[in-house]
Amino acid sequence: MRLLSFLVALVLALPATAQDYPSKPIRIITAFGPGTATDVAARVIGAEIASQTGQSVVIENKPGAEGQIAAQAAAAAAPDGYTLFFTTQTTQAINPHVYKALAYDPVKSFVPVAGITQGPQIVMVRNDLPAKTIGELIALAKAQPGKLSFGSGNGSSRGGAELFKIMAKVDLLGVPYKTQPQAVADLLGGRIDVIFSDFTAGLPPVLDGRARGLAVTSKEKIPGLEQFPTVAESGVPGFEIFAWTALYAPAGTPKPIVDKLNALVRKATESTAYRNLVKTTYGTSFTGSPENLAAFQAAETKKWGEIVTTAGMKEP
Repeated sequence: MRLLSFLVALVLALPATAQDYPSKPIRIITAFGPGTATDVAARVIGAEIASQTGQSVVIENKPGAEGQIAAQAAAAAAPDGYTLFFTTQTTQAINPHVYKALAYDPVKSFVPVAGITQGPQIVMVRNDLPAKTIGELIALAKAQPGKLSFGSGNGSSRGGAELFKIMAKVDLLGVPYKTQPQAVADLLGGRIDVIFSDFTAGLPPVLDGRARGLAVTSKEKIPGLEQFPTVAESGVPGFEIFAWTALYAPAGTPKPIVDKLNALVRKATESTAYRNLVKTTYGTSFTGSPENLAAFQAAETKKWGEIVTTAGMKEP
């Protein structure tokens, strides 16, 4: 009887808990470092949530191990809505296929809250590399098998390059980095040759001439960036890669709180700051219900499983 009374009291308390939420600062753990696309998007959403609720939102960067450090920390947090996980397909759809064992489960350890952004990559090379088109890059790589190097600071960047290797039938040497800005910095310094980069880290140095952009990984040309053809129309038919960001909560977070967070995020995506983020990164808005995100993640997990297997990305 006492147990029944406790459960009834708990259920009745949940709506009130959600109504009062949040009553203290929120911590958002991000899977990648400062200056990355994930970090920038997290700070925009965090600032909008703070503005709506009057509570401070702290962004905590925990880069490393392809997002595993951040995922493990977020999964272990109390499921009360005060620690959230801002992440990408790297931790939620790619890692389970790459690594034999993870300290978290992309599905069981988290509750989906809402999607945030989607966006393509830009294929960029160092300025002194003798390749001005994707076709010339392929020819150069075939002439020097295993000599050209590509850098990657996250799973989607590596996945883009690995898929390119398979579809273009070339051999490139992969060089891993802790974050994507570090990879871009080494490209600008001439230490690596190629990067498949998100626009946040890669587009600025391409537009200001510090690196050469060859193509974009979207299915069609991007309005405003028509000077860059798609990889698919440049000699690799069918090629397409995009990255996404989304917000999650630890498993066990009460549904009323998840639903309130979802509403906060969806309102945040109506803000000028968010619209500017999407505009400047040439991405698209990616919002919807928690159920929408769960279904999308399942589809992405299947897609990336095929890419990882085809590209041989599995770690020993």
